[in-house]
Amino acid sequence: ATGAGSLVGALLMASWTKGTPKLSLLFGSGLIVSALLILLEPIRTLVLAVIIFAVIGFFNILFLTTANSMIQFNTSDQFRGRVMSVYSFAFLGTTPIGNLFAGTVMEKLGASAGISICGIMSTLLIALIIINTMNKKHASQPSS
Repeated sequence: ATGAGSLVGALLMASWTKGTPKLSLLFGSGLIVSALLILLEPIRTLVLAVIIFAVIGFFNILFLTTANSMIQFNTSDQFRGRVMSVYSFAFLGTTPIGNLFAGTVMEKLGASAGISICGIMSTLLIALIIINTMNKKHASQPSS
């Protein structure tokens, strides 16, 4: 189900070729994925869970593609390779750390609670990043 949603998301992102990626799409898709992870906790119906996982796959691809595109659009050609290698390391190289945390939580509290806790933590982290970004934008604007 996640793969089907991801495929639809990838095809949609490939068809959006105009303009630079938007920060609102990055934050919005991240928040939706996080909220859906929290929403999964009480779900006990297979069909509903499959639908939610498909939607998670869709918005996860939107998030990942937007993040990747934003980094590449905002990096000069001379540094793009280095920046993308750091991005790849941060994205792929830290996955085992997150998996260790998620696995430990799920082992202690169960899969449903573990997924929900990961969703809550993701939501909080994204909210902090949004607040930080808004504060930086507000501080950089000249006061009237």
